[in-house]
Amino acid sequence: MKKNFIAAFVASIISLGVYAQENSFVQYQVKKGDTVSKIAREYGVSVSKIFEFNPEAKEGIKEGSFIHVPVKNEGVDQQVLGKKGKLHQVKPKETLYGISKQYNVSLEQLLQWNPLLKTEGLKAGSKIIVSKVSSGRAKDVTGKYKSELNYSGTLSSSKADTIKDITNIYYKYIDVEPQSTLYGLAVLYNTSIQRLIELNPELKQGLKSGQKIKVPAFGYVDKVVEITPVIPSDNISEYTTIKVAPKQTLYSISREYDLTITELVDLNPDLLTDGLMIGMKLKVPNIYQVVNVVEESTAEGVEIVSGYADLSTSLYKEQRREIALLLPFNVSRLGSNVESKLASDSFLNMTLDFYLGAKLAIAEAESLGLPLTVNVYDSNETKNSSAVTTLVSKGSFDNADIIVGPFFQANVAKLVNNLPNREVMVLSPLSNEKEVSSSQLVQSMPDADMQKKAMIDYFLQQSNVKLTVIIDQTRTSSRQFMSKYFSQVKVINSDALDNIDKTLVAGRKNVFILDSSSIEAANLLVSKLKRRVKDFDIQIGALDKGDVFDTMEVEFQSMIDLKYVYPSVTRDSSMDENSVFQEAYKTAYGVLPNRFAARGYDLMFDVIMRTFQKEGFKSTFKYATQLNENKFVYRKGSDNTEVNTGVYILQYTEDLTEKVVN
Repeated sequence: MKKNFIAAFVASIISLGVYAQENSFVQYQVKKGDTVSKIAREYGVSVSKIFEFNPEAKEGIKEGSFIHVPVKNEGVDQQVLGKKGKLHQVKPKETLYGISKQYNVSLEQLLQWNPLLKTEGLKAGSKIIVSKVSSGRAKDVTGKYKSELNYSGTLSSSKADTIKDITNIYYKYIDVEPQSTLYGLAVLYNTSIQRLIELNPELKQGLKSGQKIKVPAFGYVDKVVEITPVIPSDNISEYTTIKVAPKQTLYSISREYDLTITELVDLNPDLLTDGLMIGMKLKVPNIYQVVNVVEESTAEGVEIVSGYADLSTSLYKEQRREIALLLPFNVSRLGSNVESKLASDSFLNMTLDFYLGAKLAIAEAESLGLPLTVNVYDSNETKNSSAVTTLVSKGSFDNADIIVGPFFQANVAKLVNNLPNREVMVLSPLSNEKEVSSSQLVQSMPDADMQKKAMIDYFLQQSNVKLTVIIDQTRTSSRQFMSKYFSQVKVINSDALDNIDKTLVAGRKNVFILDSSSIEAANLLVSKLKRRVKDFDIQIGALDKGDVFDTMEVEFQSMIDLKYVYPSVTRDSSMDENSVFQEAYKTAYGVLPNRFAARGYDLMFDVIMRTFQKEGFKSTFKYATQLNENKFVYRKGSDNTEVNTGVYILQYTEDLTEKVVN
């Protein structure tokens, strides 16, 4: 996946707004005798416009090659476009099969004339070719979309699958029409041949007219549904029943009731046979009982659930918003052997993972109908250099509402200090270093001190706790931290561990937090305390994740018995392969996401949701939000920088996983 992506990335040195509202693009196949001037005259565009989207054409065009020709939407007749053949503008609820019958053509012909249907599917408002294309012509591969995803510099990539694709878990039955093929059905129902065969093993023997088969139900526009919760009475049970009404997705139901789609189907087996229908009743967890959720609505219409805001309930779609995304692809340094680079360059892999997650978030924003432009730039950065100054001088960020990136904090500082627009916010996506103080800066990654504070506060907020922090003598910064922020907490040296079990007090929770790089110290603490867990209430922890407890010398079961906890900026979702995000990412890219992909998705989706509030991004700092692995709880620091204080406290469990306890 990465190899193909980066190869295409390097090969296409173009600056192309993939789907701009004001332009459509015709993918034109060059035929014998063609020149750029001739093609420009035929399509009524300037030669410079063709060069703008096809820089390589300046060196000449070759017979059989493809170029992108920009065509103004308002200049394109809805039915006929030059000599290419007849165009059809897709209406809501139309299917590819219906269009093929309307124009008396086969599904295979439509797919041949419109290659993007194979990857993008059929979209209302887009134009597709419905009659034979003249010799030498390629197909109209564009449509009108509500969002723009512009890749500047050297980026060229296909649009990610939208989040609605995860609903392929449920299905309904159809009767196979004459002349249908597996390939045509896969495109028609926005799925793959492999998925069709998984649902219908008998298809391995071939497809027959009149045969009844299962297809993913998300291919139907009329399967978009909305649920209306039934408010329970005083006699609350573990489950309740909701009635399905128009206008929302199954994805929304799973999110509202904190379920995966698989879990929702398990509770409602009828979904497997009947699909999701308006008016049907679904069994869901009683959120008032099981989760003890109290929903609120703010004056702005933002829903608050369990302390976290759902900003998707108050989106403002009347104004286009622009986000700049700076990522260190460092294309100029890749060289010719991309495969070797991917095998050895962990920073490049991290960047690509982050980008793929962000791309999925942008796709979901598109599915919500947001008028969004995302400009992606190669920041071409190392820790000490970047293309930031050049991008600023070119006016790349003049219209941006918010800038996400660069990765390295020194380059973030350079960007903040050089921006002529003192209103635009700059969000640092990954670094937790302190490099610059500015009211324009949003620090999205909690720093080390923030994690330590969260750990100590977690126990100070509990009652009847005897808290002791054990620090190595060499860790001067930790001692200074405790003296500055928690002078009331008892701090001892790690050389006092020999008698630590003698400090236990009955009737209280005895908490010991170790801040040490010594495996011997960690092992000694655990061995001294594990013998006393039957007699005393004991818990251990650390001020950071570190490695001292994750070694063979420290017995894992003892860590579980001692309820070991530590602070983290993320929670682990990798164990849950049935989560909505996991399913969506795997559907889009064929693999499960790692923590950098999850970070890219969570951060980008949160930024988009905050940007599309009526009063803009800055108005949302009062709201705490939580996604798959990250939460964003912003507070203004003493230097006027907005800082994310969202830290998880994680505890080891008997099933060898980690659970969030705060």
